[in-house]
Amino acid sequence: MKVQDEAILHLQIAESIIEKIRSGEYRESEKIPSENELCRQFHVNRHVVRQAIARMTNLGWVTPVQGKGCYINRIMKPVQYVLSSQTRFSENMSNQGVPHKSKLLHWEAGLPSEEERTHLQLKKNETVYRLEILRYVDDTPMSVTTTVFPEAEVPGLENYFEGFHSLYGLLETYYQFRPVRSKSIFHASLPFLKDAKVLRIPESVPIVQIESLMNHPGGSPLEYSVARVRSDMHRCLIEF
Repeated sequence: MKVQDEAILHLQIAESIIEKIRSGEYRESEKIPSENELCRQFHVNRHVVRQAIARMTNLGWVTPVQGKGCYINRIMKPVQYVLSSQTRFSENMSNQGVPHKSKLLHWEAGLPSEEERTHLQLKKNETVYRLEILRYVDDTPMSVTTTVFPEAEVPGLENYFEGFHSLYGLLETYYQFRPVRSKSIFHASLPFLKDAKVLRIPESVPIVQIESLMNHPGGSPLEYSVARVRSDMHRCLIEF
């Protein structure tokens, strides 16, 4: 068997098993057929089967257990995320009846990067708050976002972090404004190791990166953010 044939075969085997999981023929927490059974079923050698299992493992479909076989993981259904000028994570999830929460992982105050300064139209000596926020859906991490505000727009922001659960709820309560989305740029990428860890995904599984700029209702830049979203949990609906 040629190497290129093996490469195609292991992909076909993985796709066949994934399709059976999607259709319900193989169910969550059940074992998929053993390596020997898969070898007989697809008429391939053990090396090809192990490549297929490795691919399904990296994509998050199965988990191998030493000496017992491969078990099917819980597969999250994609959550529809409505993207508009008024988008807010908490409202999006509440409107769908989806359990959710947000956690502030880290914050700092200091000088902006060149990119942040450009997007927010800041002078070189103006400082910013930089927040790292992890958002969960049904107790599963869905996205991690780095969001940046000019410090002058949200003075004393750190005084309101205790009991943090909603960024925009905090802004409305203590600063009486709500940012308005002016643009978002999407692209697929592989996660950095630190993002893969907090999102609980293999580093080989693609994510959707969303770079956004939010303005004051009057039009001046207010917030610059970069969200890294699990591609297996996210289905974006853009409203005009």
